[in-house]
Amino acid sequence: MKGKLGSLHSGRLQVGGILEWELDLLLADSVKDTATFYKLSKWKLTAQSYWLFDIPNQVVVRLYSDKGKGYWEGKGIITSQVTKILDTLMHSPIEIIGEGILEGKE
Repeated sequence: MKGKLGSLHSGRLQVGGILEWELDLLLADSVKDTATFYKLSKWKLTAQSYWLFDIPNQVVVRLYSDKGKGYWEGKGIITSQVTKILDTLMHSPIEIIGEGILEGKE
């Protein structure tokens, strides 16, 4: 699965964002409830990142659909070396491995 926009959060604070993301799905599960349409328990995300604040080790990832409806959200650990360039238009590659479920929400 691929998309263009996403955001990175530490708690409720947005600490950065991602562009041109690609998500590798390793294991999908069944429908959880009416607010959630998929659960993905194993996933890997690669993207171009930018940062607004310090870079945490663990982030909440929010991936927005290109169709404008819904988003995917889950916790992940940054596994790649990230260049600490804050508040610029420069982007650096990032890899995040899912730590738990990535849920699709409307």
